[in-house]
Amino acid sequence: MTSTTLGHRSFRHELFLYGSTEDLVEFVVPWARDGVAAGDPTLLLLRTDAAQAVLHEVGPSPYLTVETALAEPGQPAQHVSAASTLLPSYARVVHQEPMIAPSQWREWRRLEAVLNLALRHYDTWAVCAYDECALSSDMVSDLHATHPLIAQDGEHRHNDSYQHPVNFLVQQSEDAPDAVERSRPAVELVDPSPAAARAAVKWFSHRWLPDEEIDKLIFATHEAVLNALRHGRPPTVLRLWPERDRVTVTVTDAGHGPDSTLGGLLPNELSTTIAGDPVPGPALGLWLIHQLVDVTRRTDVDGYTIRLTATHPTPTPDRSTSPHL
Repeated sequence: MTSTTLGHRSFRHELFLYGSTEDLVEFVVPWARDGVAAGDPTLLLLRTDAAQAVLHEVGPSPYLTVETALAEPGQPAQHVSAASTLLPSYARVVHQEPMIAPSQWREWRRLEAVLNLALRHYDTWAVCAYDECALSSDMVSDLHATHPLIAQDGEHRHNDSYQHPVNFLVQQSEDAPDAVERSRPAVELVDPSPAAARAAVKWFSHRWLPDEEIDKLIFATHEAVLNALRHGRPPTVLRLWPERDRVTVTVTDAGHGPDSTLGGLLPNELSTTIAGDPVPGPALGLWLIHQLVDVTRRTDVDGYTIRLTATHPTPTPDRSTSPHL
């Protein structure tokens, strides 16, 4: 493998696609050795088999930290906050990424794009290692579009397929309706107060989700309704579909939605134009919504719709399947 030094210092966001654990170890070992030799604090977030193999080859070092990689992706926006906290302590980080379900991919690819803005001030080389066997061709294309650097054929190269995050997010700003939205909702409220919205979520979710997930959905719905009433155009319509281990809420108003493409993806102070200049960001509530539940949004003939989905973290197959109470 060629040298892992690119000759400049800044936030370096690199993609590595591996076909097996052996491929991953072959990549990580010289990369970690170079970091240790240079005295760079290096963090490896790997699953157990890869971590053991790398440690066997590299050996212990005060400059090397190995921790367990995420098994589940969680809320994509949480990773922006976590990375912002983690990166100041390390010059090099490699993360063996979890398997991402197709239903989560749209928001996950937005995360990969946003990291280039949210972390641009850090002097860290961060490698996102994905199992290419778990990716579709469209997923691979998204990853190429969101990583300025790519590890390929033993080299670390500048990626000609990379797109500026704002350009990428503009192209990916619209989400299709979920299949559940074609069915009759359990409740539909027109111009609800935030209190009425909270009460509806609590009542219709109690059989399907644990208290912690209900609280998250209640807060997210409160903020979505509040934003629609304050910044959208009437009417504001809330719809809710309870299902086994899943509750979906949509909030629609007749407006066009947030002006910023980065709405909810970055805290206000990190929103930028293509030139990197700060612009007014979305309300803090929209940022918090993305921390708590799965979020999609779209603009169509009905106006702007934000969809919030909370799922049971440990589904139980014997729960009643009736969608209504």
